[in-house]
Amino acid sequence: MVEIRSMVREDVPELLRLMEGIVTYERGSGFRLTEAELLRRGFGERPEFGAFVADRGDGRLVGMAVHYEIPFMHDLRPLLMIKWLFVDPEHRGGRVGRRLVRRMARHATETGHEKFCWFVLKDNGPAQAFYRGIGATPDPDRDRWVIGPDALALLAAED
Repeated sequence: MVEIRSMVREDVPELLRLMEGIVTYERGSGFRLTEAELLRRGFGERPEFGAFVADRGDGRLVGMAVHYEIPFMHDLRPLLMIKWLFVDPEHRGGRVGRRLVRRMARHATETGHEKFCWFVLKDNGPAQAFYRGIGATPDPDRDRWVIGPDALALLAAED
């Protein structure tokens, strides 16, 4: 039986493993997070992120929903964001992801948010199908843009 619960300090090594797993899955590079950094940023007086974890009860986490809040938007209300939703491949299809998102929905309601958002890789069809299956829709008004290192250096050097 997998329990969905809030993260605790003892989860940090497993959270780090899951975080590296999703970064690898998303073809990311340069993974630099450390246990010390997660402890510093996730716990303390003003945590920068939170997470709900899927705990199978033997010290191993099988999934996570890492979230953070943008302090305010144009309407002066905060926006709840999912940074990472990830379930170990061998536990997919068992409703763990759905349970993590349901816990996020409860968290949003409990904290006064009317919605929460996240990014999905454009070519991640399985994730998009999962999200559609829980009632989520792509944002028709926004697409993420990035200014990379070369353009950043050129722009910063302009007079």
